[in-house]
Amino acid sequence: MRKKIRKVLLFIPPAYTLKDRIDINPLPPLGLAYLGAVLENAGIEVRIVDCLIDGWSNRVAISDDTIRIGLSFDQIEEIIRDYAPDMVGVNNLFSKQRENAHAIYKLAKKFSKDIITIAGGAHPTVLPELVLSDVNVDFVVLGEGEATIIDLVKVIEGEEEFSI
Repeated sequence: MRKKIRKVLLFIPPAYTLKDRIDINPLPPLGLAYLGAVLENAGIEVRIVDCLIDGWSNRVAISDDTIRIGLSFDQIEEIIRDYAPDMVGVNNLFSKQRENAHAIYKLAKKFSKDIITIAGGAHPTVLPELVLSDVNVDFVVLGEGEATIIDLVKVIEGEEEFSI
């Protein structure tokens, strides 16, 4: 691969929860902050979007007992369009949030097929083959992303060879 990475957009996706018992404990996106710091230290511009917190008051019924909390997909698409990133990463901690994460990858590729998409978090780490079966996901980062993200950027930019 040979693509210069200048701008990275990192997301915490919206979340599904029960309508009558909200079982979400929003936390600061510390993992993405670490990842962002590593990327910024390498001279890459980074924006972190916490769709859950930024859209906390936006609650949409998904079924009789389930709601989605967070930024709408139209809002997420607008963020991608306005920022025009070279790379989009999504922190998918929980399997029940995978649909929202995959919707973000799809929106990124809708904006530009050239955007590199990266899945990180517990769900992709445990089920990388499943996550990579989505044609909109280019890479899965296993474990702590800040330990490997710069190596991945170097591979994408053609500075290092790809290895598993």
